[in-house]
Amino acid sequence: MGASISAGLILPGWLAACSGDDPLPGPAYEGTVAIVGAGAAGLYVADMLREKGIKVVVLEASDRIGGRVRSLKSSDKPSPSLIFTSQSELGSDFPNELGATLIKGSDSVWAKMVQQLKIGTVNVSTTTSDNYFLDGAFADAAAASGDADVIAAKNFLSNLASQSGTGSVQDAISASGITPRVYAILNSWIGNSYATSNDRMGIQGIAEAAGLRSRNNDLLTLMDNPVQDALLSRFSKVIEDVKMNAIVKEINYSDTTVLISGEDGITGEPFSLEVEKVIVTVPISILKSGGINFTPSLPATKLTALNMIDMDACVRVLLDFKGNFWGESSGFLFGGAQGPEYFNSGAGRSLSGKTLSITISGEKASTFSALGKDGIPLLLDELDSIFGGKASKAIRLDPNDNVITVIQDWSLEPHIKGGGSYLKAGGNNQHRIDLASPVDDRVFFAGEATDSTGEFGTINGALLSGERAAMEVMQSLGV
Repeated sequence: MGASISAGLILPGWLAACSGDDPLPGPAYEGTVAIVGAGAAGLYVADMLREKGIKVVVLEASDRIGGRVRSLKSSDKPSPSLIFTSQSELGSDFPNELGATLIKGSDSVWAKMVQQLKIGTVNVSTTTSDNYFLDGAFADAAAASGDADVIAAKNFLSNLASQSGTGSVQDAISASGITPRVYAILNSWIGNSYATSNDRMGIQGIAEAAGLRSRNNDLLTLMDNPVQDALLSRFSKVIEDVKMNAIVKEINYSDTTVLISGEDGITGEPFSLEVEKVIVTVPISILKSGGINFTPSLPATKLTALNMIDMDACVRVLLDFKGNFWGESSGFLFGGAQGPEYFNSGAGRSLSGKTLSITISGEKASTFSALGKDGIPLLLDELDSIFGGKASKAIRLDPNDNVITVIQDWSLEPHIKGGGSYLKAGGNNQHRIDLASPVDDRVFFAGEATDSTGEFGTINGALLSGERAAMEVMQSLGV
């Protein structure tokens, strides 16, 4: 069966084009598969299906390709979710990332794609050292390595796969006898790194994930290339199939085909597209909020899974300084109350790296989101407290004495609404499997929240989920 458009609507030009005859020899399968979302998962599944000669259309609600992969561009315009505190640009001589930054695992699926593109990388794990907020003071890697409480915290992290229980990560930390002195450090390592906090994330889900992962623990950054550019380069053939500003409102799979309805994000013009199968790759927050209505309703097992998986606020702040006072070999600064993770984003990439990248997740991110640019003094005060006031003295100001800062508030992105997915207390890996399972052999699911290999919350997880969904669709089509 070929793709068709429902009658009675004035269609946007790009949808009308979808119904035209293909001048090239037809593929083995004549129907069309729609993919909702042009993040890493959506791009990969589209790429795989396209390679098999299957016609695809990718419907992206925003005006940008990449999802939660976003690199700062000089052409970026301010918005409610992207705040520039000054008209002056950052002084970095390297790319700045507003979303996914690190390649997790030098042997991971994303790392292998980067290697195939011949893009240079820096192994942050071997070229930098971590520093800490400890007892309200700065503790470098050497001092922390001899601290009994930090050692206990590291042991907890190293043995995460052996943890059990149905409570939160914080419950497990408390039960292990670790002192509150290092709670903030553990929150930086675990909760914040998964876009939430230890008191909100369940121990069972994160323990299972730690046991499932097969990649190594190397952390890489791209030497010279923006992450978004690398992603788009890898999937350049798919870009022509992406229809942006296409906000999907309803997926009706009650018939033998799937009817997708929505509206143009700019004009408000409605559209309707009939396809044979659809792959939904939108963030968990969109599914939970009812942003897409499914007819019939999704099965009870999937609704239960949605209830056990959540997504919190997440904010990325880029602070620009006149000098590096945190140390050229410093990688991460963990354990802050206001900024759980400070990252020396120029490490190994620049001799004049003077930009700190701060990732704030969970409740702290919600608080920061409400403050907007007024939250910057809280970060500077926290840095001042352990660096003797150097942060406030070194922060770059424009001619009008505005702090030169960029804030990406992911919770205010209307088609994303947060950072990454996490399992709540009582949640387990089966809930991710249930979320990923196809419905009636017509509706398929991908995206990092559906990853059941322990890679959720990462580009790896998004890519692996896309690969799985593509294989499910191909199997259902017999191609």
